[in-house]
Amino acid sequence: MFYEELLKQYADETFLGYGRVSTDEQIKGYSLDYQEKVIKNYCKKLGGKLHKMFIESHSAKKPGRPKFNEMLAYARKHKIKNIVFAVSHRASRNPLDSGMLSYMAEYEGFNIHLIENNRILNKDSKPQDYLIFEIENGFNNMYSRNLRVEVTTKMREKADQGYYPTRPMVGYMTQKEKKAGRGKRALLVPDPEKAPFIRRIFELYSTGQYSYASLAAQMRIEGFYISPAVKCGKSNIEDILNNPIYMGDFIWAGKRYYNGKHEPLISRELYYLCQRIIKQKTSTKCNRKNFLFSHIIKCSVCGCTHVGEIKKGKYIYYHCTGNKGGNCKSKYLKESYIEELFLNTLDKLTLSDELMPVVINQIKTQVKYERLYNENSTNEVNKKIQNLKNRLNKMFDLYIDGELDKEMYKSKRLEFERDIEELEARLKILNENPGRVLDFSIKLLELFRNARGLYSAASFEKKKELINLVCSNFYYDGEKLTIAIKKAFQPIVKIASFRNGGG
Repeated sequence: MFYEELLKQYADETFLGYGRVSTDEQIKGYSLDYQEKVIKNYCKKLGGKLHKMFIESHSAKKPGRPKFNEMLAYARKHKIKNIVFAVSHRASRNPLDSGMLSYMAEYEGFNIHLIENNRILNKDSKPQDYLIFEIENGFNNMYSRNLRVEVTTKMREKADQGYYPTRPMVGYMTQKEKKAGRGKRALLVPDPEKAPFIRRIFELYSTGQYSYASLAAQMRIEGFYISPAVKCGKSNIEDILNNPIYMGDFIWAGKRYYNGKHEPLISRELYYLCQRIIKQKTSTKCNRKNFLFSHIIKCSVCGCTHVGEIKKGKYIYYHCTGNKGGNCKSKYLKESYIEELFLNTLDKLTLSDELMPVVINQIKTQVKYERLYNENSTNEVNKKIQNLKNRLNKMFDLYIDGELDKEMYKSKRLEFERDIEELEARLKILNENPGRVLDFSIKLLELFRNARGLYSAASFEKKKELINLVCSNFYYDGEKLTIAIKKAFQPIVKIASFRNGGG
């Protein structure tokens, strides 16, 4: 009866068909072959012509299906007013796509055919037809959400129990637990072919003689492949060396899980040794690109930073970048002049034997006040840390439940983790033994007595450390260079200045 009523209206009409499956919802009875067969039979019974069939394997729970969008654009361009779906949940599982189909039917003159729902949406459809379509789409959308929640909940439960919940990393394979009864889980076990190569990578890198690229080349020589079609490359070595799964921990959905059920391939000591080498190499690489005073000198005229360059193969000069619209690029500053001015600044931090006790007494008084302040501040900092950790856990739950998208979660997680690290660093300072602070201050004052000689004999890295320790910024206006000393050392300069009669 359904087809007989439509025969007169759609005979000799042209139709577009759409079929879809997705990897996360392969529904029995709705294969691509089945959908295409149903659509072809439907068009044939109506006496119409199936002009083109659009097929894709893509989830409909989010907008942006390539073939679906291509079909809608094709229908509009070629003015084909009949679009056919085997059933409503093949058309859409999200409100944007279902809303688009409803709009095309109600306002653009299209006929949206839903075969197994016995429904056609067009400008003559009753309001309840659109309501039923949206209700069906709501249930379809709920199916996708329930499926996602069920999958992520099971994966989170698996991770909480110490089992890595997704496909294994290179060097591991999965096998069922060897235990009696039900409830067996897939457990990571060392891959007999690749696990020895993973251990070899960490052992070679721990010698400090390899970069990522040279180690990748060595592993290729030794016959290590990521997969039969993928050779070991620089990025693979970097990923392996920075993945804690090989020492027994693992990271899933942005959360660190400690002491997993799987067998570690390396010791924790070896992993952290490689991490220290990575950090050292990264720091050294960065320092080689920088000059001694790069990015600490600011232009007093336009606010830009100064960068260094080598002239005549041996002389180092600094100049304003002018990247904020300034025209100071022609004003150069010689590094030897900057160093001499900095050494003169160090001389100002040198105290005589008679002034040392005065400054130390002032430090002792300050330490006493700091102790009282620290006791009050420690509780407040602990409260802030706990509050951030609670917010981080709640945000993780929202992300797992699909209520927070991945990019937003990643951005906020990094922001919260940085805040927690800063607060924990502050807490460490607050809990510092006042006696240690006093000892450090005295040693620092002793250091300044021979600071010029220590600086001259120091390595590039140590010179840079001393500059950053004492100075906050250098300011250059094209004629005069001014050094801004950090607040902690300004009282010493004032005392030294008073000793010398002002100035």
